[in-house]
Amino acid sequence: MKKWSAIFVAGIGLGAAMFLLLRNIAGRRRDLHLTTSDLDYPDLSRDDLAADQLIDLNEAESAQFEPLGLNPQSLERLIENRPYRSKLELVARMILSEAEYETIRDKVAIAKAREPIKVA
Repeated sequence: MKKWSAIFVAGIGLGAAMFLLLRNIAGRRRDLHLTTSDLDYPDLSRDDLAADQLIDLNEAESAQFEPLGLNPQSLERLIENRPYRSKLELVARMILSEAEYETIRDKVAIAKAREPIKVA
C-alpha cells in the first residue's frame, strides 16, 4: 500500500511541476501587436513604394536591406524565401522573429501584393 501512495504523491508533484513550468513559459510569450496596416494588402506599385521610401520585399537587392539593420542570417532567409504576398509572412513562415519584424514593419512593403504569385 505504501508503494501506491508514494506513486500517487509523486504523480501529484510531477503534475504540479509541469503546471508551473508551462505557466512560466506561457508568461514569457510576447504578443505581436498588429495594426490594420499589417493586415491590409494594399495594391501599391513600385513607384508608390519608392515615393513612400519603403523597401519592396520581393524585388529589393540585398544592399537595399542594409538600412534595416538585419543580421546576415535573417537577411539571407528573407531573400531565399521570396516571394511574399504579405509582410506578415515574415513572421508566419518564421523568416524573422517577432522582434525583428517589429523593427522593420514600417520600412517594408510589397508591390503588387494582390497579384497572383507564380511559383516555379
